[in-house]
Amino acid sequence: VTTAGVTSAADTLAAACREAGGESKMIFLKSGHPNCSWCRAFDRYHELPEVRAIIGKYFVVANIDTVNMSDGSEIFGKYAKPGAPSWVIISPEKEVVIDSYGETGNVGYPLAPHETAHYIGAIRKAAPGISEDELADLSEQIQIAAGEK
Repeated sequence: VTTAGVTSAADTLAAACREAGGESKMIFLKSGHPNCSWCRAFDRYHELPEVRAIIGKYFVVANIDTVNMSDGSEIFGKYAKPGAPSWVIISPEKEVVIDSYGETGNVGYPLAPHETAHYIGAIRKAAPGISEDELADLSEQIQIAAGEK
């Protein structure tokens, strides 16, 4: 979901729910803000062609800007604790499947091995049809987008 012309988190979420519902996908909802370096890394990750090809089959990705959208924290906070970044996977009916908070707290951008494991587990849970090869590709792209490979 692009945020061009969208000024509120409520509108962003509503557009994502419509798109996801029409395509039988889940919503990968991210919170963050433009001055957050890890948020920008997560944006780079989601913009990689390899990631878009995989994630786009199963999810609609929507960004909630908790600084520039006046309702950003409030809307995201209905589903998970806002962070910079944090994320939650929800259904088009706005039911929470899983969020970025694991045993050690918010994994945010899932770079560390335990964070990547939580993220991959979340993707697997929300998209049971995803292949192990696709999950392995996503794990590698996390490193690439962060400049680690």
